[in-house]
Amino acid sequence: MFDIYGHWESFTNVVTMDSGLVLAGISRNFFVADSSRFNSLFLTSLNKNFSIIKETKIAKNFQNLSTFIPINGFKNKFVYGLIDTNQNVKYFIINVSNELNFSDNKPIKFLDKTSLTCFPINNLNNKLYFWASDYTNNVASKLKLSMQCMDTNGNLLWGKIFQNKRCYTINAAQTKDGNFILAGLKYYGESLGAQDSAFAWYAKVDTLGNILWEKDLIRGSPFLCDDLWASNANGDIYLSGSLLAFQGNTPIDLHRDSSYCTIAKIDDKTGNIIWHKQYFTERQKIQGLLSIIKTLNYFNGNLYTLVDHFVSERENPNDLSRYVMFAKFDLQGNLIWKRLFSNWYLSNRAYSLTPIDDGFLICGDSKDSTHAKGDSDAWLIKTDSNGCIIPNCNAKDGIVQIINPEKVFTVYPNPAQNEINVSTENLDIKIESLAVYNLQGQVLKFRQAQLPEKEITKINTEDLANGNYLLIITTNKQQMAGKKFVVER
Repeated sequence: MFDIYGHWESFTNVVTMDSGLVLAGISRNFFVADSSRFNSLFLTSLNKNFSIIKETKIAKNFQNLSTFIPINGFKNKFVYGLIDTNQNVKYFIINVSNELNFSDNKPIKFLDKTSLTCFPINNLNNKLYFWASDYTNNVASKLKLSMQCMDTNGNLLWGKIFQNKRCYTINAAQTKDGNFILAGLKYYGESLGAQDSAFAWYAKVDTLGNILWEKDLIRGSPFLCDDLWASNANGDIYLSGSLLAFQGNTPIDLHRDSSYCTIAKIDDKTGNIIWHKQYFTERQKIQGLLSIIKTLNYFNGNLYTLVDHFVSERENPNDLSRYVMFAKFDLQGNLIWKRLFSNWYLSNRAYSLTPIDDGFLICGDSKDSTHAKGDSDAWLIKTDSNGCIIPNCNAKDGIVQIINPEKVFTVYPNPAQNEINVSTENLDIKIESLAVYNLQGQVLKFRQAQLPEKEITKINTEDLANGNYLLIITTNKQQMAGKKFVVER
């Protein structure tokens, strides 16, 4: 957990610069008079221990952040977009030094008013390709798909507007022949928010903006989902998406038979589906469980995805807890493992997944039920290659890893000499087991416990040498949380 400016914050993604890892994020101050202008875009540099070295603000006084991504081939050059109160996006190209000083904050001019989405593909032959969707007054019939090509300084080379393409592009992936697969959704009704008004859509375009083929996944399609994400995996194209169940605009399994996530492999020459598979299907409506797949990343011969995972843990099925799911698949679409993460707040959201040498980084945030207390809830998860932040999290499927253990239990004294005390004052949980690990992941002590609320258990540390250790607890809610402690005599 991080507290950058004392307000509520989100980390959106990690970028790699010559100086190391840098976090991009937004800071939201809910106490300003004009709530439509409470956001600031900031960058934060990290050291090898993932501690903050420096932070700097790049932009302020906007409603939301659309994107902040590096331009391929330029480690210190980025494209970012800011959304105003009318849902218009303004994009900029910026140079950032290793010391997080910035220059040449140049606005990018588009062919038309651009709203909600504008996805820039990475630099290809010193050209940037953008796909944008523009709409007016929340009317789907006025939605327009536009494509344009710029040089790396943001100067327009060519552009096209498709007045009859009511498509919303979520992302794009480059194909083996140098063209692109666009993925997103297509609207059929008049309202952008109406139920069953949009279905998944994908298309192939060349580097001159010509549409080579397109596919609509409407009702009756065997590969049915509400939106799509495209990914290039070693030259092959994969699509991922979700089918949601709605009650109005509330995602809960009441009106459709099931909710599920899906992944497909396609032939990028024709757009035909080679295979597709479904995951995380839920048909028990009373549980109100559903999952929304968000990204699909290729790394070292496998596919990885982040999933919003909703579970109703209370009597009211509309009262959903939101977990972050991190899942691994092979290239045949077989699920290898899944991991669950949660903060001690109602809503947890992940925004990006970044592979690093010894694992993965997941950026996101959590919020309280009112989202108006100014809480500092940005978080960064560092996992090992098995998706664990806690040793042996993969020993049992369905374990939820708590990312803010200070909200769950207390360890004291720290540093310790001959014993440590473990206590919890959270009325919702009971500790069922405790384990002490060294930093190499070896179990040194283990004991079963039934620790009632507000009681204390003691663990003897006389036989532990001076050094750093990790205490892991497992709760009655299938949760694991860990805290470091020091033995020092």
